[in-house]
Amino acid sequence: MKKEPGQSSETNEVQDKSIFDAAADGLIISDLETGLVIEANLAACKMHRYPHEKMLGFQLSALVHPDAQDQFNQQLQNLQNQEVMDIRTLQLCQDGQTFFAEWRGKAFRYQDRPCFLGVVRNVSKRIVAEQTLQDAVTSTNAELFGHAQALAVVEERQRLARNLHDAVNQSLFSAGLIAEVLPRLWERDQEEARRSLEDLRRLTRGAMAEMRALLAELRPSTLTDTDLGDLLHQLAKAFMGRTNVPTKVTVPGKSVLPAEVHVAIYRVCQEALNNVAKHAAATTVAVTLKQEGTSTILSIQDDGRGFDPKRINSGHYGLAMMQEHASAAGAYFSIASQPGHGTELTVRWTKTPAVEI
Repeated sequence: MKKEPGQSSETNEVQDKSIFDAAADGLIISDLETGLVIEANLAACKMHRYPHEKMLGFQLSALVHPDAQDQFNQQLQNLQNQEVMDIRTLQLCQDGQTFFAEWRGKAFRYQDRPCFLGVVRNVSKRIVAEQTLQDAVTSTNAELFGHAQALAVVEERQRLARNLHDAVNQSLFSAGLIAEVLPRLWERDQEEARRSLEDLRRLTRGAMAEMRALLAELRPSTLTDTDLGDLLHQLAKAFMGRTNVPTKVTVPGKSVLPAEVHVAIYRVCQEALNNVAKHAAATTVAVTLKQEGTSTILSIQDDGRGFDPKRINSGHYGLAMMQEHASAAGAYFSIASQPGHGTELTVRWTKTPAVEI
């Protein structure tokens, strides 16, 4: 907080502490090297049922249930690469009770040390509500099923709106900044200006590809009427526009597939590239669609950080979503990955021979 004229540093500290403690979400500051809690607000202490004096000096990861600690600790390590933590965990209270929480935070300098500021929110009620809705959708009650269908439409619209904001808006915002400074940069350093022009071209092409993909999703028939290879190339262009990660798409020939398989492969590729952009820190990506006899195989490979498939947290919705898309279309979905050696996702759909009558 900025110090006002005539205001003491002690007064500023008191005001900062008041704001910190007044937050409705839990706020926890921990030392990234030791993992110990340096400061916690009242909300964080209350939701974990620890007195404030006991929270200080406590091991941060010990607040997380053992089943979720590996993923949580991995996220803390990733903060050294300037990433933002955004994770759902199961938290452990002092009395042994648990609750579901969402963490969001970032590394920063505090008291001249590398620290982590985490915002933790109790989402147990929301989890219960989501599970209740899921149970309702699977029931045979027609009225509840209708409500679930309506909710799915709303969620799909929200997803498209998020994609429009997160991808297209971000690309256009970056392109606007480059365009604004380009005239002055050209006068000062033409070589640097040429590189900026290339960035501008990449961003605008990526934004156009994103917009075409979003427009296609507004009309589901467009997805099934468009060649699958063209759709995969379009996804790759949008991905490269966002990330500047070289992406090779190999689609020998055209694939004529049932509509549900066609859309499922598109959805899996879309979600896989989103996961690579968010988590992989990859430098190259390869997308391949090929035919082997009566089987159609989609493969997405990256050379990113990889992970242990046996330790996939239940809250990893991207992978679960891809599995659901593949299963709904009668396709087999598999993951091959290990830490430090990249990831390969595979979808295999095999045509069932026609039964002669």
